[in-house]
Amino acid sequence: MSGAQAALRGLGAGRATLDERPAGRGHWFADWSGGLAGSDVYIAVMGKSASARKVRLVLDDWILEDVAVGHVGDVLTAVFSGAPGPDGGAEIRRGRALLVLPVRVLRVRAGRARYSATKRLPEEGAAPPAPWERALTADE
Repeated sequence: MSGAQAALRGLGAGRATLDERPAGRGHWFADWSGGLAGSDVYIAVMGKSASARKVRLVLDDWILEDVAVGHVGDVLTAVFSGAPGPDGGAEIRRGRALLVLPVRVLRVRAGRARYSATKRLPEEGAAPPAPWERALTADE
C-alpha cells in the first residue's frame, strides 16, 4: 500500500502509515484514520490477499469496489485534494438508484479507470457532509 501511504504524505497527513493485518481466510485489511482536507477521515483497504490486484476502498462511509491497487494513491489524492490531477479528479453529484431512489454518487477518475460509489441522500436533520465531501459536491 505504498501508493496510499505516499498519497497520505502528499496530502499532509501527520501519520501516513496504514495499519495492515490479515483478516481471516486469507483476506487482508489495512486502515487509517486522521485529519485530511479539514475532516476527520477513515480509510480502509481490503483485498483477497496482500498481493491482490484489486481492492475494496472505504472512504468514511463511501465504498469503492474493485479499485486497482496501482490507483489507490491516485484515488485518495483526487478525493482529498478536491482538485483534479493530471489523470483525473473526483466529484459528488445527485443521482438515482433503481430509477427512483435519490442517491449521492461519488465518481473518481484515476488514469483511464473510473470508479464510483453511491449512498442514500441524508435524512433531514442528519449531520452535514464532511468538508471533503462538500468540496467535491457539484452545484445542482
